[in-house]
Amino acid sequence: MSDQAQPPVPPQDPNAGTPQPPAGDSGQPVGQTPVPPATPVDPNARQGQLSTRDGHLFVIPPHPNTQFDEENFLILLEGSISLTIEEKKRVIEAIPRLSIEQINELISIFQEEKQKFAELESEFADDVAKLKAEREKEIVSIEMKQEEAGEDAEAKAEAEALKKQLGL
Repeated sequence: MSDQAQPPVPPQDPNAGTPQPPAGDSGQPVGQTPVPPATPVDPNARQGQLSTRDGHLFVIPPHPNTQFDEENFLILLEGSISLTIEEKKRVIEAIPRLSIEQINELISIFQEEKQKFAELESEFADDVAKLKAEREKEIVSIEMKQEEAGEDAEAKAEAEALKKQLGL
């Protein structure tokens, strides 16, 4: 062996010797159809929960004895697949009487439900889709009723204003 210092060996490129596709080439072998990109995910679709909406269906009543993340609570509650609209209303109505421990337990239950339904969606997609569609119909029905009630209240207010103008 010689006592001469060996020149440093440059690091090896792991891709050296591997042909690289020309710039702009998809790397797809000639004659094969490129795989289309995955269909875009619906931004309102949420695994394990109902779709999001503009605004909320429910308003949380005052609850002076507790403080919690109302937005997160409403997202979880309104997104619940297992609860009917009537059950969700009862939960909302009960909030002023609940302790923070009970509210935290509800949040935990809603999060667990979301996770379990997400798992079920991959295994029983059709069944979960049917249940989701059923719950979505309930929501649409409630939204329509709320819209009608708002229109009725608006019409009554206009009628009252007109009566006042006429001095009746």
